[in-house]
Amino acid sequence: MVGKLGIFGEASNEKRNQRIIKLRNAFNDERINTVQQAAKMSGYTVKTVAKWAQDGNIPLLDEESNTMIVPQTKQNQRMINEKRQIEHINYLSMIFNKQEAITVAACAQKMNYPEETIIAWAKDGDIPLLVGPNETLVPLNDTNTPAWL
Repeated sequence: MVGKLGIFGEASNEKRNQRIIKLRNAFNDERINTVQQAAKMSGYTVKTVAKWAQDGNIPLLDEESNTMIVPQTKQNQRMINEKRQIEHINYLSMIFNKQEAITVAACAQKMNYPEETIIAWAKDGDIPLLVGPNETLVPLNDTNTPAWL
């Protein structure tokens, strides 16, 4: 017979495991790249998120020490859902072409993804987001120049 403390302990461990799964899913979805981003997104401390990343074998970067929480291996590397990534790139292209967001920072804020993820998607999708006055992330060409530019 399991006592009340045992039941609470199991429930607590289950919640912790669910949080590690959510962390892994956010990492795979390219929503987070660093422990600090994960802490900000989740509302938990950097120390707590770092522990979850260690226990879940998730290679997040610690911005303060500029090291990975756990070494990246073939087994723990990011597993990107290509269909979802294409949807993100298409959405990024759409908001850029409609002028809803035209800079890396504005797109990151609108899509709620880190700037480094937005930059990678813009490069993959040949989307010339603005990064400065008269400066685009990727070169303008016949196929990627919006009518408004």
